[in-house]
Amino acid sequence: MISNTSKNNKSPNSRLLSRRKLAVIAVISVTFLFLLLFNIGSYLFINKIGGYLEQGLDARLKTTALMASGLLERDLNNIYNPTEQSYIRLRLERLRTQNELEAAYIINANIDVIVDSRPELENVSRGYLREDSLALRMIETGQTATSELHTVAGNHFKNVYVPIYDLYGNTAILVLEASAEYFNIITFFRKGLYLGSIISLLLLILLIFFLTWATRMLLKTESELQKSQRLAVMGQMAATVAHEIRNPLGIIKSTSDVLREKYQDTAQPDEMFGFINEEINRLNRLVNDFLSFSREPKPNLSANDLYQLTREAINSYPEEEFGKTKIIYHPGNSELRVNCDRDMIHRVLLNLLINARQAVKTGEAVITVNISREQKKGKPVALVKISDNGAGIEGDPEEIFNPFFTTKTKGTGLGLAVSRNIIEKHGGKMSAFNNSGSGATIQFTLPSL
Repeated sequence: MISNTSKNNKSPNSRLLSRRKLAVIAVISVTFLFLLLFNIGSYLFINKIGGYLEQGLDARLKTTALMASGLLERDLNNIYNPTEQSYIRLRLERLRTQNELEAAYIINANIDVIVDSRPELENVSRGYLREDSLALRMIETGQTATSELHTVAGNHFKNVYVPIYDLYGNTAILVLEASAEYFNIITFFRKGLYLGSIISLLLLILLIFFLTWATRMLLKTESELQKSQRLAVMGQMAATVAHEIRNPLGIIKSTSDVLREKYQDTAQPDEMFGFINEEINRLNRLVNDFLSFSREPKPNLSANDLYQLTREAINSYPEEEFGKTKIIYHPGNSELRVNCDRDMIHRVLLNLLINARQAVKTGEAVITVNISREQKKGKPVALVKISDNGAGIEGDPEEIFNPFFTTKTKGTGLGLAVSRNIIEKHGGKMSAFNNSGSGATIQFTLPSL
C-alpha cells in the first residue's frame, strides 16, 4: 500500500523525467549493444578470413613441397657432395621462381643451411626457424609440416618443412618460404577495426552527452511552458481579484473621509481614522502589485543614463517609511547609456533598494550599489548589483523570484517577480546569490548602447 501510494503521489514532472530517463537509457543501451556486436562481428569476420587465407596457403605450400621433394630425391645420391649441391641449387632456384616463393633451401637437423637457391644467403643465420620446433619435430616422423605465420621487419611469410633422403641414407629438410603479404591487408583492416572501435566509443560518449543535454533542455522548456501557463492563470486571477477589491476600497475610503469630517473632533483627533487610511493605503499597494503582475509590461524605450536613473531612485527612497538606511553608491564619471523605459527601471531600482532594506532585520542597514560595464557574449551590457548586509537568502536564491513567494510578515511576494519580468522585457537578466561574508546580492543586466 505504501509503495503504491508513493508511486501515485509522484508529480507529473517526476513521472515525465522518469520516462525521459528511461528513453535515454534505452537509446544508449541499444546503440552501445549495436556497436559492440558490430565490432565483435567484424573482428571475428576478419579473423575468419585470415584463417581461410592461411589454410589455403598451407595447402599450396604442402603440395608444392611434396612435389619438389619427390623430384629432388629421384636424382639425389649424396646431398653433401659439392657437385650435386650445384645441381640441387639450380633445381631449387627454378622451383622458387616458378612458384613465386621467397626462399627455397635445405637444412640439417641442427638448422644449418646445406644448400640455398641463392648461394649468397647460405651463410645467413635463420634463427627464426627455432620458433618452429614443433613443426620440425613432426619431420622426424616423416610428416610434412607448416609453420606459424612469421613476421620479420613487417613482412609476413610462412614455411613448409618436408624431409628428403639421399641414397646414402642422409636425412635433410627441404624448406620453402612463401610470402604472405596479403596478411598486411588483414592487419590493416584489424587496425582499422581498432580505430573504428575507439571512434565508436567517442561517438557513443558524444551521443550520451547530446541526449542528456537534449533531455534537460526539453524538460526545462516544458517546465517553463507549464510555469508560463500557471503564471497566466495566476495573472488573470490576480487581475480579477484586484478589480473586485479596488471598488470596495474606494467606497470604504470615501465613507471613512465622510465619517471623519462628520464625527471627528478637531481638538482631539481619533487615531482610528488614521488606522483606516493606513490599511486602505496598504491594500491599495497590494492591488497595484496584483495589477502590475497581471499586466504584460510594454516598455517605452528611450536612451537614458543608468547612473542618473540610479541616483534618482536612491534620492526617492522612502527612508521615513522603512527606517534609516545607509546607501553606498559611487557612480562612474562618464555616462552609461541604456535603452530602457525610464519609469519601469526606476521602479525596479527602488523596489530592489526596499527589498534590500527589509532583508536587514537587526543592526544598521547598509546597502551597496555597484554599476559597471561588462561584455556578455561579445555584446556590451550594464551590470547593476545591489547588496545588503542582512542574514542572506535561505534555500535556493532563485525561489525569491517566484510569484507570491515571500519571507516577510507583510508583503505580496510579487515585487521581485514583477521586477524580473520588467528586466527580461528589456532583454536583460536578473539573478540573486548570497555573499561570501554576510547578506545577499540581487543583480541584473541591461543592454548597453
